[in-house]
Amino acid sequence: MAKEAMYKRVGLKEIAQEVGVDVSTVSRALRDDPRVKTETTQVVRRKAHELGYRPNRLARALRGGKTDRVAVLLSPPQVRFASPIFLELLATLDQLLRARSMTLAVFAAHRRDEERDIVRSIVEDRLADAVVIGRTQESDARVRYLLEAGFPFVTFGRTDWPDRHPWVDIDYAKAGRLAIEALMQGKPARISILAAPRGLRFADGYVAGARAAASELGAPDPDAWRIEMTEAAGEELAPGLFRDGPRHAIACIQDSLAFGLYRAAAREGRVIGHDISVFGGQNFPGSEHTAPPLSTFSTEDRTVAERLSEVVIARLGQTSDGPFENEVLHPAPLLRKSHLLD
Repeated sequence: MAKEAMYKRVGLKEIAQEVGVDVSTVSRALRDDPRVKTETTQVVRRKAHELGYRPNRLARALRGGKTDRVAVLLSPPQVRFASPIFLELLATLDQLLRARSMTLAVFAAHRRDEERDIVRSIVEDRLADAVVIGRTQESDARVRYLLEAGFPFVTFGRTDWPDRHPWVDIDYAKAGRLAIEALMQGKPARISILAAPRGLRFADGYVAGARAAASELGAPDPDAWRIEMTEAAGEELAPGLFRDGPRHAIACIQDSLAFGLYRAAAREGRVIGHDISVFGGQNFPGSEHTAPPLSTFSTEDRTVAERLSEVVIARLGQTSDGPFENEVLHPAPLLRKSHLLD
């Protein structure tokens, strides 16, 4: 008998009996239905936790087509994760979902041309109730499909349809301006920009902002190199940049590229702060411990992750009609030493 009781599944009926309400009220309270008083919802949730209640996801999915799951699509390249922001996003969103008896599913694309097919599978195979996508592109096929399907989604980055879906974005044009303004303090003879491939909206914004700042400050129009945001890509490009002569300032959209430049400089006997200056992006772990400490910009990863997660949660169960949540977060400079020249 004891063993049977230990493994007996607790249902809505048992919670209702304990709290003294009907089963429908318990069901609504566990879904955060606004028709249930806040005090009642809190009592029901507390009792459900005490009794070890776990929702029957299969039954719920069969009744209403719900999976109680949110998907996050990670875009390539997946080299130790493209950015710490996504690690923060996964941890934060997972915590918020678990508090609502929901789960997180992560899908990783290895090639850009397979991303739309992954999104289609999430929707048509009903693998989740909503999806989060990043690295938005011009005429983004993933977003176009989701809009046509009427499926709940949030983008990390603006799209060609900013009024038709929720999004959270970082002002990368401002980040590009911050980089050039900092590097110009060293009075460089030449400036180069390292950014992600063309068509990625955040990278296009960064290059545009950097070039606008250079023009306003009377600097020569910078060269722009559109490459993958990896240490290997930065290291491979570095020797050609170093041959362009001394007092060369390099703006990197992401610290990973800057780390590649540091490694190449050490190998080729170049001195950052004397031969070249470098400004990174997104304040990766370890950037403050390079020699010299890497100047960069910060977007406060946890703030970005929390806001993006809140927007995702808000979209669950809502219709495809607006108005939609939109927010732009602004980067701040972290001026250490690498942006200066002797």
